[in-house]
Amino acid sequence: MSMLSRCLQAVAGIASALVAACSSQPAMQIENGRLIPPSGHGYVVLSLSLQSLSSDQAQLQVVLAGADSKHSLRADISRDVISGPDTETRGRLWVLPLAAGNYTVSEAWGEWAVKGSNGRGAQPHFKIARPFQIAAGEVLYLGEINAQLNFAPALSYSDQTPRDFYQLKQWGVQDISSINTRLL
Repeated sequence: MSMLSRCLQAVAGIASALVAACSSQPAMQIENGRLIPPSGHGYVVLSLSLQSLSSDQAQLQVVLAGADSKHSLRADISRDVISGPDTETRGRLWVLPLAAGNYTVSEAWGEWAVKGSNGRGAQPHFKIARPFQIAAGEVLYLGEINAQLNFAPALSYSDQTPRDFYQLKQWGVQDISSINTRLL
């Protein structure tokens, strides 16, 4: 293996690690089966799902912006799955700790490519601009953002409470009675 090949492999490995670190799920605090946000924070529960012509090369990135912070949430069609009671959905359920305050789900980007088509696909951009507020100690379910990533890209919003709360229960959140729902 040439020195150039080794360098390229090392750079690719570092880039993969950075992407994984930036898109990893923060640790959840669960006590007595309930989500307990860190002091001065609330938890936002939001699912990102995607469908695409590509079954292995599609991603969705959604940006949440607050007064002093910006968060990038991702879902990858090839590795992320939300488990429901009856089916699985390609996507990711996020439980994100946010400092109490006002936020906006501001925008999203999709990316997809069809295998064997010389990278044919697209990178659609979606303006969202959906505001929400989170209080300290609150756990807030915002619903689902679903991306259709194909030649007619589109975003839709829905309430996927049965599926998403089922996934939370799989993670040890047995008491969902304190989760407030305010859909985007």
